[in-house]
Amino acid sequence: MNFPLFDLHNHLLPLIDDGPNSMDETIKIVELSEMQGVRTIIATPHKKDVNELHSIEFVRDLLKKVNQICKSRGYSISLKLGMENHLDSRLLDDIKAGKALPMGDSKYILLEMPYDRKSNLVEDVLGQIQKIGLIPIIAHPERMELFQYDPGLLFNLVDEGMLTQITASSVYGKFGDEVQRFTEQILRCNLGHILASDAHMSTGPRPPDLLKGYFEVSKIVGRDAAKDMVSTLPGAILENNALDIKPPILIKD
Repeated sequence: MNFPLFDLHNHLLPLIDDGPNSMDETIKIVELSEMQGVRTIIATPHKKDVNELHSIEFVRDLLKKVNQICKSRGYSISLKLGMENHLDSRLLDDIKAGKALPMGDSKYILLEMPYDRKSNLVEDVLGQIQKIGLIPIIAHPERMELFQYDPGLLFNLVDEGMLTQITASSVYGKFGDEVQRFTEQILRCNLGHILASDAHMSTGPRPPDLLKGYFEVSKIVGRDAAKDMVSTLPGAILENNALDIKPPILIKD
């Protein structure tokens, strides 16, 4: 690849959530990611697991340790801290209290929607988050029944200035045919902005597969758009810059 890749959703921290169960597995994820051309990974442990079982300070120290090990072994990847923040009625308070983290100290914050077909919270809470100056990035909307049932809601959120993150393996069918078809619709309608691995292990159903995802997205919307999703736009997020994105198109039945 003649451009760097950036993986903004990755559960590589060991023994925090449902990611790796050892430091060796964490380092293997780093190794495989670097082989694909990934330059920076944002570690995004689940907010609930961090705050209920550990602490923000604990994961910061753990990330520092992982970075030190990677450097000592000659890896050039940089690891930064974020969080996968589940949207609920307490989220705004958690953000203000420093218990819900944005991506690498930027104005962008990764948010996981409720696993329901309908939710009265979503638009209200997301609007509150925008009012305090943060830009929501909606994690894997293609896998959420909320948007599968009502694609118009996804259009409205993007039209209001929010962003989305697509999981690489959704593009090539690891979550089933229905998710794969919806993912393609999202991509063709300019409703997908960032591609990330959402890796949990080095092998199995949730590996670091960002490069494979890039090639699969290229088949659907072309290489330039795919490059934007793995390099240009996530790179701008890491630099805390504004993004230049295409206007969304409403998904039609």
